[in-house]
Amino acid sequence: MKEKKKRFFHRGGLSPEQPLTMIGEGITVAGEIHIGRGVVRLDGRLEGRVAGPGTLVIGERGSLQGEVEVDTLILNGRVEGAVLAAAAVHITPTGRLCGKVQAAQLIIEQGAFFDGEGRTVGKEDLRPAGEDEKLETVLT
Repeated sequence: MKEKKKRFFHRGGLSPEQPLTMIGEGITVAGEIHIGRGVVRLDGRLEGRVAGPGTLVIGERGSLQGEVEVDTLILNGRVEGAVLAAAAVHITPTGRLCGKVQAAQLIIEQGAFFDGEGRTVGKEDLRPAGEDEKLETVLT
């Protein structure tokens, strides 16, 4: 069990001291979620938008359909939509991303699936999470 916990936190630069919120398997959320500077782990399903300065970890059985605008996205599950990450998007071997991605760093591991458009830009070119302008406008 220690090995899994260590991998969860240390993969992608997370530290065990960051606050953690979980949306469990079997839970479906529709709407908009604003996250703080901690970590949100999604093992359920989200239809809508996630925004904030924190880290979103999508577990192997987790899925998101909509928009993501966070500091870091660690993708072990599925995302369909637009992603804007100030720091990084990390797609692991079990991750699947279909859509547009704009991030300071884009990491796609061997075995991962990515179908869409990806663009890496400097942090100064990304607009901070939470501004009124729609994510779709930025990624078009």
